[in-house]
Amino acid sequence: MNYVVATYLVRFAGLLLVIPAIFWETLAGWRFPGLADGRIRMVLFAAGIAIYAGASIAYYILHKKDVARHRAEMEKTHE
Repeated sequence: MNYVVATYLVRFAGLLLVIPAIFWETLAGWRFPGLADGRIRMVLFAAGIAIYAGASIAYYILHKKDVARHRAEMEKTHE
């Protein structure tokens, strides 16, 4: 079940990139007053969504394999 923790941590990292992109005006003016370029906002948003989607796909694939392995073990023990 280590893949569960790993994929959720990666999803959280993706969200950490999306949140500043959503609240760009508030965070950029407060934390980095010299950054007025909106392209950084879109790059952060796209990277965060891509990371989150990749982790979600990885979780789906790994969970599907784990369930299949578990079913095979259960069938083997019931025979």
